[in-house]
Amino acid sequence: MLTTLRISLCCALAALTCAGRAADDAPKPEPHRAFRPVVRPAVPDVKGKARTDVDRFVLAALEAKQLTLNPEADRHTLIRRVSFDLTGLPPTVAEVEQFLADKSPSAYEQMVDRYLASPHYGERWGKYWLDAAGYADSNGYFNADSDRPLAWKYRDYVIKSFNADKPYDRFVKEQLAGDELVGYVPGGDVTPQMVEALTATHFLRNAPDGTGESDGNPDEVRTDRFTVLEGNVQNLVNCLLGVTVQCARCHDHKFEPLTQAEYYGLQAILFPVYNPEKWAKPNDRVVTVGLKAELAEAQRKNQLVDRQVKAARDGLAAFAEPLREQFLDERLKDLDAPTRAGVIAAAKVAKGERTPAQKALLKAHPKAEISDDELARRFPEFAALRESVQKTAAEREKDRPKPAEKLAAFVETDPKPGVHHVLKRGQHNQPGDEVRPGVPAAISTPRNAYAIAAPPAGRVSTGRRTALANWIASPENPLFARVMANRVWQHHFGTGIVATSDNLGMSGAKPSHPELLDHLAAEFVKSGWSVKALHRLILTSAVYRQSSERREGLDAIDPDNRLLAHFPLRRLDAEAVRDAMLHVSGELDPRAGGAYVPSRRTAEGVVEIDEKASGAHRRAVYLQQRRTQVVTFLQLFDSPSIVSTCGKRTPSTVPLQSLAMLNSEFARARAKAFAARLTREAGDDPAKRLALAYRLACGRAPLKDEVAACEKFLGKQRGAYANEKDADARAWADLCQIVLASNAFLYVE
Repeated sequence: MLTTLRISLCCALAALTCAGRAADDAPKPEPHRAFRPVVRPAVPDVKGKARTDVDRFVLAALEAKQLTLNPEADRHTLIRRVSFDLTGLPPTVAEVEQFLADKSPSAYEQMVDRYLASPHYGERWGKYWLDAAGYADSNGYFNADSDRPLAWKYRDYVIKSFNADKPYDRFVKEQLAGDELVGYVPGGDVTPQMVEALTATHFLRNAPDGTGESDGNPDEVRTDRFTVLEGNVQNLVNCLLGVTVQCARCHDHKFEPLTQAEYYGLQAILFPVYNPEKWAKPNDRVVTVGLKAELAEAQRKNQLVDRQVKAARDGLAAFAEPLREQFLDERLKDLDAPTRAGVIAAAKVAKGERTPAQKALLKAHPKAEISDDELARRFPEFAALRESVQKTAAEREKDRPKPAEKLAAFVETDPKPGVHHVLKRGQHNQPGDEVRPGVPAAISTPRNAYAIAAPPAGRVSTGRRTALANWIASPENPLFARVMANRVWQHHFGTGIVATSDNLGMSGAKPSHPELLDHLAAEFVKSGWSVKALHRLILTSAVYRQSSERREGLDAIDPDNRLLAHFPLRRLDAEAVRDAMLHVSGELDPRAGGAYVPSRRTAEGVVEIDEKASGAHRRAVYLQQRRTQVVTFLQLFDSPSIVSTCGKRTPSTVPLQSLAMLNSEFARARAKAFAARLTREAGDDPAKRLALAYRLACGRAPLKDEVAACEKFLGKQRGAYANEKDADARAWADLCQIVLASNAFLYVE
């Protein structure tokens, strides 16, 4: 009995041991697709006609549902589609005619290359990046929302980089660690060759930062500063890696493979600059461009000019003092002696230092306030000396050196940066364990580990961000190429292969064509990280070139068109609507770069651009991007207020959009200019005017029913304005406004 019991007990223990061993040896769950290395997938065999491998991946999914692609769209449709996608503007009449006349087999590819080479390409695709990177021209922080006067230089850097097709990995590395890449040292030389890379680091300053206006108790100020650090980590990870991290501020992430300690490891990379205990206000974080010796010499010359001008003005003030006293005596001669003495004494006190009693006394005796102009009229000798001093000051000012260029950059200036800590439950006043700079293990590979190299002698910067840049922008990083390939696809088809373009992780949307995404990512890397090559790969496919016609039965099988059995019909986004209206009316200002065009809020609460302001007709990317003051016309068409990042807008269709196209001053002004252009270029022939109107606005000739409807409309409007001298001009302006408000103008097929 005992023997049997011992045997049974031993068997049970052995079974438990084996079970435990089996559990230990069980293979770990395979990581989510987004966190697996990018491996070039096998291209599927398909029955349908394919132009590229891109088509084969799409056709494979379609054919599994007994579907196929639509036929190719006509040339008018294709050039308009490509023009808006690559430049955000409609094709010109000449561009359409050139494409239609080109009968060569490569006509379409050549047309795509022409738009990729356009300077407007960078303005279009730069804006997409700026939104995804959280760019704004203001600091945020509630209604304070103060100005960021130098942020536009980062905007220009982005546009130029896209136009130059700068390799994407280099583009990102400059934004993360441009100062370290070019060897910047605080207080040292900043050469012209360093400017671009330093400007790029503004990427790490894009998050809202109201610490310049922040006040209150120390805990509130500390929270405001930590919020800046948190916002920039969120921007960085959302934009470049396409995963959410905010959840891990308080605890291990509930969905993604990211621990709380790893989150604070990411914060520690930026902590040498965003240390709440050693804080610089946002508009104080500037770098001056120039050689150290040259800047010192310029400062010496400025000080010399300041002294010379001050000496001349001090001499004038000394000369004026007795004359002012004499003039005061003359003006106040009728006052009794005590009152006169009190008024004169009050007048001699600087305005900002006068007591309430002195202010009241001078208000009662306004003659005591003597301006320099009044003094000059009373004393010709003072007038002559003042003119001489003004000339002297103006001459001295000519010797003043040109102000050195300044950059709003992200640079480390502390040679001994403090240590960072995990914050217990995310509370800013509850530091926990010390944390070292680091990255999520789930996104790391043996060949792509986060490693900080020892900084060169004399370098202040820690090298943490160079290590981050190398880790993120590596072909081994499973997310880096996928995220950008998905964004490019999204902007060509309206929805990404992963619909949640800022979140490719476990909590994001399921990809519609996962193998295609990996194929695009692999090709992206193979091309040398060329974004333009990625465009060509997509735009030359049959999937992109197909028509948007809907076929019977498609809605039942694929109501959201995720399989892409037809090209998705898309409304123009806000910037394209505005810019295209200016382009069609002949008013678009082509000037590129430079400071933003300021917006203003009217008494009615409308945010607009003053039509008389310089640059009012420049492209929307150059308008002020103020977080609390989005231009109303753009906001109506879903332009975002940048609080964090905006990788994808949510398109809406609301009555206010149509009302704006019919009633806003901006729309009316464009319609009048459009009508005037038709008169200039097509003469008095109504048929020629109408044909030109549609060719400019819609990229094609008007259809028969459109001609009939327009002629009928013109007739009615001429009758409505019969008593006006400019009845015909008004009627044509109304017609032009209707064309600009039409679906043919507002949608891309």
